[in-house]
Amino acid sequence: MDGHLECQACGHQLSMYDPPVPDRGERAASWVAGHLANWWVPTTILVAVAGWVVWNTTTQPFEPYPVIIFAVISGVLSTVAAAQGPLILLAQRRAAMNDRARDEETFRVATHSEADLHLIASRLDDIVDRLDRLDRAAG
Repeated sequence: MDGHLECQACGHQLSMYDPPVPDRGERAASWVAGHLANWWVPTTILVAVAGWVVWNTTTQPFEPYPVIIFAVISGVLSTVAAAQGPLILLAQRRAAMNDRARDEETFRVATHSEADLHLIASRLDDIVDRLDRLDRAAG
């Protein structure tokens, strides 16, 4: 048996969905996506850029040509986005694979349940027919 339980009454396999264990790369992608896919990251970046602009315009500027810093910030953010994109897609792909496997398991369980319900309904019909015959024979 492959770690799944069987029904005591009829022996068919019960649902015991077991998600596959992710490898190290998938765990890293999920960790990055989980930590970077929230509102704190863009908020922190926007606050840092706004702070740089305010500090650069109100005090003795660290950068004498503040427009250059926007090019640097643009390059850094583009690099971060280029690195985050594939990692987020990897995490989403893994989540989609897990969802698909869970859906297949749900379909399998629903199919077994429907078969069980049909069996119960046919047995109940047999019992009702027998009771009707007994009732007619007695009456």
